[in-house]
Amino acid sequence: MIDTTKLPVLSVGYLVNFPVQETHRFQVHSCFEHALNLTAEDGSLLTLLSHHYQNLPAAIRVNAPDGWNWGQVSCRDKTVVAHNNGLFGDGWSVDLNHAVYWRPEPLRANANHQALLQAQRHYPALVNQLVAYCLNSQITSSLQLLPEWPTTGRLPILALKDDGQALEYQVSQLIGFGHGLTPDGDDYLVGYFAALWSWQHLADVAAHLALLSQIIHRQLGKTTDISQHYLTQALQGHFSEPVSRLLAAVFKRASADEVSSSAYQVMQFGASSGVDCLAGLLHGLRSLKSIS
Repeated sequence: MIDTTKLPVLSVGYLVNFPVQETHRFQVHSCFEHALNLTAEDGSLLTLLSHHYQNLPAAIRVNAPDGWNWGQVSCRDKTVVAHNNGLFGDGWSVDLNHAVYWRPEPLRANANHQALLQAQRHYPALVNQLVAYCLNSQITSSLQLLPEWPTTGRLPILALKDDGQALEYQVSQLIGFGHGLTPDGDDYLVGYFAALWSWQHLADVAAHLALLSQIIHRQLGKTTDISQHYLTQALQGHFSEPVSRLLAAVFKRASADEVSSSAYQVMQFGASSGVDCLAGLLHGLRSLKSIS
C-alpha cells in the first residue's frame, strides 16, 4: 500500500467549487516549491498553496509538512482526481469537507467621496514605501513604476478619458511585457483594475473599465497561461487577499501603520509581481483623483 500524506486545509478561496459527489479530473499545469497549479476540465486553473502564501480566490491553502516541495512530489500532466469533496494526487490528498472558505469584505458600499479623500491621504506614503522597498530589496521591473521613478523602463499611460484606440495601444504595450510567470505589465494591469473596481457607479470609471476589459480580453493570448488566469479574474473583480486587504485599508479609516503593513504584504508576492501590482494600484488612485 502506498503511503498517502493527508494535507490539512487552512482555507479555501471562494471561487473554488466543484460538485461533492461527482468525479472530476485535473491535470498538473505547473509545480513549484510552495504552489501547485492544476488545470480543470473547463480550462480554468486551481492552485494549491502552502501556508507561506495568503489566500487567492481560486486556491486551496494547505499546511504541508516541513520540507514539502510540490516540484518534487508532482510533475506536469499528472492527473489529480476530485471526488467526495476531496483532491487525490500521487501520494497526497486534501479533504475539503470541513474547510473554512475565505471571501474578502466587499468594498462597493463604501465607495464614496470621503473614501476617495481617505485614499489620497495615503497616496504619498505608499509611493515612498514602494520606492524604499524596491531600493532596499534590490527589486527591478521592466516598467517605470511611477511617473517620476525610476528613470528607465516602459511607462504605462492609462487615463479615464482615453478612447479605444489609445487604450488598445497601451494594453498592447503592457500585456505580456516583462519577465516572470506573470509579466510586469500584466501585474500592473491587475493592480490598476483593483483600485478602480469598486467605483463603477461613477460613469467615467464604468465606461473606462468596460472598454479596457474588452481590449484586454482580445489580447490575452499574448501572455502566459497563469497570467491569463489572474487577469481574467481581475476583469471580474476577483483579487488576492493582500490586494483586497490593502484596498480595504486605503479606502477606510485605517491607520497609517495598517495601510503600510497591507502594502508590504502586497509587495512581498513573487519576485517583482507585488511591486508591479502596487504600482498599478497607485496609478488607479491617480485616475480616481482626477474625478474626486
